[in-house]
Amino acid sequence: MSRLSRLLEACLRILFGLGTLSLMLLALGVSLGRQLAPLVADTRLEVQARVRDVLGMPVLIRALEGEWTALVPRLLARDVTIGEGVDALHLERVQVRLDLLRTLMARELRVAALELEGVRFALVQDAEGRWTLEGAPQRGRQRPFNPDESLRALERIDHLSLLDSQITFAPHGQAPFAFRDVDLTLRSDGWQQRLDGRLSLPDGQPLQWRLQGKLADAGWRQSDAELYVSLPQSDWAGWVPRSLTGDWQIERLRAGGEVWLSWAEGRLQRAASRLQVPELRVRRAGQAPAGVRDLALNGHFLRDGEDFRALLDSLAVDFGPSRWAGVQIALEHRAAADAPSPWTLTANRLDLTPLMPLVQSLAPLPEGVGSALAGLRPRGILRNLRLDYRPQSEDGRRLAYAANLEGVAFDAWNAVPAADNVDGSVSGDLAGGELRLNGDDFALHLAHLFPRPWRYRHAAGRLLWQVDEQSVTLRSPYIQTDGEEGRTAIDFLIRLRRDPAEEDYMDLRVGLRDGDARYTEKYLPTLSPGFSPPLAEWLKTSIRAGRLDEGQFFFQGALNKGAEAGTRSLGLFFKVRDLELAYQPGWPELREAQGEVFVEGGGVRVALDRGRVLDTRLISARAEVPAAKGGIPMLHLESELEGSVGDGLRILREAPLETAKIFAGWTGEGPLQGRLKLDLPLRREAGQPAQVVAELRTEGARLSMAQPDLQLTRLRGAFTYDTARGLSAPEIRAEAFGRPIRGRVLAEGRKGRTRTRIQVDGQVPSASLAEWLQVSRRLPLSGELPYRLELLLDGANSRLQVDSTLRGLRIDLPEPFGKSAQESRDTRWYMTLEGAERRYRLDYADRASLALAAPLGRFGEGRGELLLGGGQAQLPATKGLWLRGRIATLDWDAWQAFLALLAGQAASSVGLLRGAELDIGSFQGFGTTLRSLGVLLTSSRAGWNLQLDGPQIKGRIAIPATAKAPIDIDLSHLQLPATARGTAGAPAGATAGSDPLLLVDPRKIPALDVRIARLQQGAELLGAWSFKAQPLPDGVQFSDLDLDLKGLRVLGSAGWQGSPGATRSWFRGRLQGGDLADVLLAWGFAPSATSRKFRVDIDGNWPGSPAAMTLRRYTGSFDISLRKGQFREVDGAASALRMFGVLNFNSIGRRLRLDFSDLFGKGLSYDRVKGLIEGRDGVYRTEIPLTLSGPSSNLELDGRLDLPGDSIDAKLLVSLPVSNNLPLAALLVGAPAVGGALFVVDKLLGNRVARFASVQYRVQGPWQEPRITFEKPFEKPR
Repeated sequence: MSRLSRLLEACLRILFGLGTLSLMLLALGVSLGRQLAPLVADTRLEVQARVRDVLGMPVLIRALEGEWTALVPRLLARDVTIGEGVDALHLERVQVRLDLLRTLMARELRVAALELEGVRFALVQDAEGRWTLEGAPQRGRQRPFNPDESLRALERIDHLSLLDSQITFAPHGQAPFAFRDVDLTLRSDGWQQRLDGRLSLPDGQPLQWRLQGKLADAGWRQSDAELYVSLPQSDWAGWVPRSLTGDWQIERLRAGGEVWLSWAEGRLQRAASRLQVPELRVRRAGQAPAGVRDLALNGHFLRDGEDFRALLDSLAVDFGPSRWAGVQIALEHRAAADAPSPWTLTANRLDLTPLMPLVQSLAPLPEGVGSALAGLRPRGILRNLRLDYRPQSEDGRRLAYAANLEGVAFDAWNAVPAADNVDGSVSGDLAGGELRLNGDDFALHLAHLFPRPWRYRHAAGRLLWQVDEQSVTLRSPYIQTDGEEGRTAIDFLIRLRRDPAEEDYMDLRVGLRDGDARYTEKYLPTLSPGFSPPLAEWLKTSIRAGRLDEGQFFFQGALNKGAEAGTRSLGLFFKVRDLELAYQPGWPELREAQGEVFVEGGGVRVALDRGRVLDTRLISARAEVPAAKGGIPMLHLESELEGSVGDGLRILREAPLETAKIFAGWTGEGPLQGRLKLDLPLRREAGQPAQVVAELRTEGARLSMAQPDLQLTRLRGAFTYDTARGLSAPEIRAEAFGRPIRGRVLAEGRKGRTRTRIQVDGQVPSASLAEWLQVSRRLPLSGELPYRLELLLDGANSRLQVDSTLRGLRIDLPEPFGKSAQESRDTRWYMTLEGAERRYRLDYADRASLALAAPLGRFGEGRGELLLGGGQAQLPATKGLWLRGRIATLDWDAWQAFLALLAGQAASSVGLLRGAELDIGSFQGFGTTLRSLGVLLTSSRAGWNLQLDGPQIKGRIAIPATAKAPIDIDLSHLQLPATARGTAGAPAGATAGSDPLLLVDPRKIPALDVRIARLQQGAELLGAWSFKAQPLPDGVQFSDLDLDLKGLRVLGSAGWQGSPGATRSWFRGRLQGGDLADVLLAWGFAPSATSRKFRVDIDGNWPGSPAAMTLRRYTGSFDISLRKGQFREVDGAASALRMFGVLNFNSIGRRLRLDFSDLFGKGLSYDRVKGLIEGRDGVYRTEIPLTLSGPSSNLELDGRLDLPGDSIDAKLLVSLPVSNNLPLAALLVGAPAVGGALFVVDKLLGNRVARFASVQYRVQGPWQEPRITFEKPFEKPR
């Protein structure tokens, strides 16, 4: 035990000593390395030479440093250049870390880490596609690059880094681009290597990867490796060399994602990817660009020995308006020892509609395949697609296919029929195949024969094809369909020869049962050269409805364009009932027809057992459209008919015949029998007219015409209508206006132009004539009107003429147009019935002549002339009606009464009237008679202008176009009738005469602006008048009154309100003048008062019109003022009292028995007369006493005047000047009572009586002869 302990102790001492020695040696070595490391810079040239010898090319080291960290020595070289010239490689920094332990053990230099920084080099592509590395030094004599040797050399370096470097690519014909910030790190642990890399793309996005694996001794291809790449979202289009894409140019490739790869045994074993491509756009040479958006996919690859499988999972992509989603596409290859190895492509779902444009734009298809795809334009969805490709096979089995179809469609191409919405399955190979069809909403289109596809609700059947070196054959043994037209069965065979000189052939049969005749159009081979286009159009448009019991269509023959007619044959047969046939546009349809239709040899035969047109029955009808042979196809129809007059007129009215306008609006009732023959061209634009011959009989029928509006009843006759001549009847009898008529119808047409003349004689009561003219008011006619009517139906020359003597008809019109029933006056009415402008003419003996032309129903747009007094009226060139001529006598009141009957129809006449020019011998109206009056009425945009020219009136009246503008009356002179002399001088208000304007409605008086330069009443001149009238809601107001009444000027405004019989008038203004004596004389009064000037301000109203003003009904005020005048003593009944209407001042003086002749002679002088009188309903009161101030006396009247009661009650104050030299004896002698009173007063008051003496009187009694009594004397206040 002790020996073991001593042995262990000795071992420990040895180990400790060795460790201590190792540590000392290590410390010595580290210390020595740290001391010697700075001396490395002095060996820069030796190191530079050594490296140059190793590399075999010039090397330049600008700076060299050495460091010792722990046990690792490190060499740092800066600004290193390897090589020379343009191929020199410049390194900013090179750092080498040595592995001393491995170096000592391996006895050769081992590098722990090598870092290269700032490497710059470029890859440049030449025109031939070869790449050259620029920026790397080239040895004089280079061996071929051996990757295995390079990789073995790198195994000596544990850690190799390439930092902050740049690689520039310069593809040929493209702008160069650089990958910056390139960082590569290679780690090697002796048996496994790992390469981590990172760089910045030209757009700044980072690209990262990681490659790890183990090098195999057999070479790098036999090594195992795994690669991971992270791709950023960038546009890669500009970085892909065009030499890699060939005929394709990538215009835009925005993509990113991740990729995993696994390599072993010299080939790819596994792969996975996840890619996102927001946008991809590629252009192929000579094609338009094509692209997709939002492409996303997960890719997988797995190899199992010689077998492999590639899968695109969750494929989604946007093709413009459509998007794929959830698509899986797999490519599989399985090796077989005893058979050719097939390649199999499968897809769960492919939508062909967006895929085909990409294939046509990008795929390098053979010319034949490309044109076929362009022509067929396949679309729809393929499910469970499988393609088997056997490269070793040389027959049609090289490519086999199978798929389920969903909504697949393709267009017609080279006689291949088109199909739409095909559901079913397809299988086959390059030599042939089969389509099994079973689906809804199916369509088939044989484009060589039929313009539109056949559509069916359901279809089931088989379609087979076979392809060989001579032809392509399409064959369908059966296709059963169910459509709107009924149940059909189709079989066909189409053989298309590859040699254009050989004949393409088709055999087609279609059977139809229990169908709808409206759909027979779809089975008309209108595109076949042997089928007449007009016949096809007629068959398509004519069959409107009906039931098809059975039908057949067949076609056999060549499909080549330009083939002879004998190389093909076709036919149609229909058995129909309840057929509706529109045999010609515009003609009434044939209904309820039953028969058979045959189409063969370019013609049509129709045999009908029965049918109906409108309500007319056709019996044993036969129709035929023979082969035209280059001409115009014609429809020939013959039939017996039983119907009505209404149906016959409707055919003439609605059918495309020349009679359509003539019989427009005609209606009728009654039986009609006859026979009908029709020859109608199937093409209306051909210019060949329809030929119609109808022989018809009727009795007891009713006929209503539109132009003119005329009704015939109990019509009887035999009529023949021929489109070549017209309508004819040897004799017709009927009733019109309740009276029998008799006439005939003549057919005068020639050269295919119809012309019919109807001649009728009869009589019409005036009441029936008024009703026919649609006049609701009573016309001034009575009795019966004999007439001879001639109606010409000749297209645009159609016209109506009525002649009559008017004997038996009384016309109640004012002279000179009225007549008695026994008097005859030859009259003619003429009017055209066609044309845009209708012509009318009326000749009424020698009294009146009317010529008028106007569009139908728009007389307001017409033009014409009405000539009175003899002569023929002529049509003017301008629009409007002119009234011209001469009238001996015009009674305005009589014409007003007549025009009142036509008030409802007058508006259109006024709108048509444009002017009048009349000479009136005697005009009677408005209470006056005007002789030799000339009237000229013209219109303008502003309104109407009426010029009057005669000895009694002359001037202009302007009536504006707008209702709010005033009527302007400007007369140079107007002479009113003279009034009776006795009424002119009657005292105002003496009598309450009747109102001459009692029945006038002031609310209807328009706005007026009146100016009369010279107004006369009889031979007396009143003066000039002017005023304005403005309508009010309840009447009218007269403003700016300025009336001259023989020197009495009336100024102010007046009003007139109310309804007729209950009106009231008012006046606010002034009556003024100069010498009152002149005014009194002018109005027939005695000149009992004079004045220098006078005025009366009036503000009052009265019942009735302004012409009914009397003082007995007046309510208002009079403000009276007279200046410098005299009241004279006048002999006779007239006196100055009439001026005031109250008192006679001279009579007052005489009643006071005072003699004033020494003061003012025979009369009373004054300086001023003034006063304010208020009245109500003829009772007046002095608000301000009526005062007369004169040089010799003053008079003051204050009181009340009752005109309706014929009484006055007032006080009169008389003031006389009395001088001191005038003895009171004079008064005592002359007037004892006055003198006595003044004497007493004088004694009491002294000299206060020296100035004036005043006396008060009481005036009472009748106002024309009042009683004046003395009351008292008094002194007038100073």
